[in-house]
Amino acid sequence: MTQKIYQFRWIFISFIIILLIISGCKSVSVLPSKTPINNIKIKELGNEISKAKLNYKNIRSRIKTEYDDGNRKQQIILNLRMVDKKAIWISATMLIPIGKLLITPDKISFYEKFQRTFYEGDLTFIKKFLNINIDFNDIQNILLGYPILNITDNKWKRISHPKFYVLSLSGKAQNFTQTLFFDPTNFLLMEQRFFLKSLNQNMTIKYNYFQKVDGKNIPRNIEFFVPYDSSYRKLILEYTRVDFPEDLNLPFTIPDGYKPINILEK
Repeated sequence: MTQKIYQFRWIFISFIIILLIISGCKSVSVLPSKTPINNIKIKELGNEISKAKLNYKNIRSRIKTEYDDGNRKQQIILNLRMVDKKAIWISATMLIPIGKLLITPDKISFYEKFQRTFYEGDLTFIKKFLNINIDFNDIQNILLGYPILNITDNKWKRISHPKFYVLSLSGKAQNFTQTLFFDPTNFLLMEQRFFLKSLNQNMTIKYNYFQKVDGKNIPRNIEFFVPYDSSYRKLILEYTRVDFPEDLNLPFTIPDGYKPINILEK
């Protein structure tokens, strides 16, 4: 039983860390194509990618998750609710409710029922752990299939590829480098790769499928490959029952008697 409790705790905490890590001329319209256009300019490509970004007020989804640490697999159901630029709320269940997570631009809070523990703080612990700056908008971007860095605000170089538009961040960007893969038929993000200099390791996020909901493109399946010690951990998110309600309720209260924890403690 102790091993199962420890395993769940790391599944839930790993999910949080993955989310946090991972962080006057008229423009020319670029038509979608089956293969990448060779002479497209970075600015023009960035404009089309920006047009593909989802506009929403609230979003709600049920997410099937599968966590694989190389030795065992575990499945958890997540109920996700997001208010654009304001809040990310997640309730986790394994037959019964087992924990909740609430992230706002200024704060992250989480509690789990197995060991009756909780965490409250800001996002600075990610900078201490990975030596990179991650903010609230980066987390929402990852969950919705967008780059954590703006294409039009940063310096990118184009890498030739027969199937995708591939952009790599040029110059010295913080303490990580990033490579992006976009589908030329719709300018949706297919993959983000990060090289974390502080860990000397790569992290990869793959957006394998997108789905149309009320005319909006939403990820259907996301795979995270995250470095851990000398190996990797894998997390798969499968979005189901997606909708865009006018209002959302985000109930969150840490129960009495729960003990605070260090979120990075093994």
